[in-house]
Amino acid sequence: MADITLPEGCTMRDVFDICQKHNMPSLAQGMIEFEPPLKLRECAAASVMTAGVHTYRNRMGEPDYKKSIAELVKKVYNEDIVADNVLACAGVAGGVAAALMHLRRQKPDATVAIMEPYYTYHSLQVERVFLRGPMVIPAKGDTAECDLDELKKRVEADQVHGVIVTNPHNPSGCVITADEVQMLLELSERKGLFVIMDECYLDMVFDGKVHASPLVGGVRPNVVACRGFSKCMGAQSWRAGYSVGDPKTLLSMMQMMDPLYICTNWTQHALSNYFDTSVDDFKNHCTALTSLLRGNWEILKPAFERRFGWKAFEPSGTMYGMFKHSEPSDNKACEDAIKAGVGICPGTAFWGDITKPQKLTGWVRIHVGVRREKAQHIADLLNAGAAKEN
Repeated sequence: MADITLPEGCTMRDVFDICQKHNMPSLAQGMIEFEPPLKLRECAAASVMTAGVHTYRNRMGEPDYKKSIAELVKKVYNEDIVADNVLACAGVAGGVAAALMHLRRQKPDATVAIMEPYYTYHSLQVERVFLRGPMVIPAKGDTAECDLDELKKRVEADQVHGVIVTNPHNPSGCVITADEVQMLLELSERKGLFVIMDECYLDMVFDGKVHASPLVGGVRPNVVACRGFSKCMGAQSWRAGYSVGDPKTLLSMMQMMDPLYICTNWTQHALSNYFDTSVDDFKNHCTALTSLLRGNWEILKPAFERRFGWKAFEPSGTMYGMFKHSEPSDNKACEDAIKAGVGICPGTAFWGDITKPQKLTGWVRIHVGVRREKAQHIADLLNAGAAKEN
């Protein structure tokens, strides 16, 4: 492979584009490489032929979708909500953006925090809504763990008024504990902290960990849980997610996002039909997918460690894994991986001020949402390279 120099501040999508250009496997962009469940696609095939679904949809979400989501979270997550606690959104990203716009409407001078390492687009979403960057809460020591204790200190000091927390966490794969979620809920009640929970990876938890619900004790005006099906069901282009919260908060979110999204698209009907008829299929699909992701990590982790001498940071959920490297820059670590035949993402996409990218965080990230054959192929490439060097 010819030498490739990555531009400063490059992201997972930049590396993915380079890999596409050079016909190289990529583990950079978190794009799950699986089709949605067959039964869900059959529901979609039926829904798309239904008269009337291609006109504008209800701005809050169609009644059948909201009802099916309320029943889904009861059956699968043991959370007691009603349809009025559900807002249909254009994926998790649409829910997070709408929640941020609601917060700005309520408190224009609010400071919003994101937890380092953070999902790149959360920083950009805060900047787009508030026209200024977020407060970045540094990671805990020399780890990839979010420092929620530091967040609490800054909320107590009235330095932070809103926060985006991803659980399970992208990029680290950490799973927030029930005590940590309870701390966030307590801050929302006592200090008025507006908590946006990005729960895109809600259904991807392993190693005996359990997802801690932010809906314990019911919905709260200052807490919104944003969820979707892009990752767990490979329905990334469907752009149909949902937010759970207080009806007044959700109404305000809808009013803010309506001029941008108009409505969530017709795929919400397919999801509604699927959950009404095949909730066990959904649970079985998520169980099988999580097992596959964990198995892919166990194949890829030792191959990366052996080939580059990096140290893995063990995930407890999501479809990601991180490595600590000792190269002079994160880009250099990624360029070494490209030379070895695979694209990965530099840690600079998840640390510090996104407008002034660092050169070195000491971290890189891979995603493992690929077919087992692809994971094994990449591992074989890396193992062969390691054997050749030795």
